[in-house]
Amino acid sequence: MITGLLGGCGTQEVPIPYGTLDASTDYALTANVEQAQVPLFAEKLCAAVADVTENSSISTDTLKAACVYDIDGCNVLYSYQANERLSPASLTKIMTALLVLENCQNLDEIITIGDVTIREEGAQNFGFKEGDRITVRDLLYVTLVYSANDGALALAQHVGGTVEDFAEMMNQKAAELGATHTHFVNPHGLTNEEHYTCAYDLYLIFLAATKQPEFLKIIQTEKYSFSYISMANGEVTKDISTTNQYFLKGYEAPDAVTVVGGKTGSTAAAGKCIILYLKSLSGHPYIAVVMGADSFDTLYHSMTQLCNETID
Repeated sequence: MITGLLGGCGTQEVPIPYGTLDASTDYALTANVEQAQVPLFAEKLCAAVADVTENSSISTDTLKAACVYDIDGCNVLYSYQANERLSPASLTKIMTALLVLENCQNLDEIITIGDVTIREEGAQNFGFKEGDRITVRDLLYVTLVYSANDGALALAQHVGGTVEDFAEMMNQKAAELGATHTHFVNPHGLTNEEHYTCAYDLYLIFLAATKQPEFLKIIQTEKYSFSYISMANGEVTKDISTTNQYFLKGYEAPDAVTVVGGKTGSTAAAGKCIILYLKSLSGHPYIAVVMGADSFDTLYHSMTQLCNETID
């Protein structure tokens, strides 16, 4: 049921159910019901059903999806295969962090690491062992900045109890946000056929996460130093660096915007992925996504070209 304002005459319950297959509610901004303008789900969101590619000349032959969204204006500046079901790799960790921030009142709480064994070959791990002790805050940095899969697993176990229960929380939150092309089975994004999302859904999830001040602070971090208690060695101090090559000057950033922060992801199944929170020189915010690039060169060069061509 959606409540609509009737020109100053109070409210009226209007039966317009939100349905994932119903074009009238999937992406529509408003609907007129008996002369009442009814705010719908996407009223304050960017929404595009079809591709919007006329504002850029980037080659899409070597990537699977790309989008640029004007947050305040609710405009889609570019959209290529935004609803294509794809493996998100470590962009998954955005949802993991969002749930942690929503469910953990004390980020300085010290938690004990459980079994966080990761078996996928080549996966990025910090190297936590069962019994290690660390604060939730530091674990968020390890998960988002360094993109440690064992860090994401530890956070999921802390908040959800089990990976399965946490994945259920992830899917419930995705549904809340309108991310209807998404299904998560783990907190880190390592390869699983039942673990998928799309570029548009990632925009929805990332937008929600950027409303959390701590999340915004973390994704702007280039380097981070912290201490934790190792079961084997006692107190250990570690330094980590971001996986975002724009911050490490591995690739030249777009001219048209400031890269505030973001999240990267990479697996054999997902290819190279990145999502960025950007601001124009006037301070106007944007979100840009590139998924499934065939190389890091393609990923960063496509993102830079996309931003330069679509953002004023």
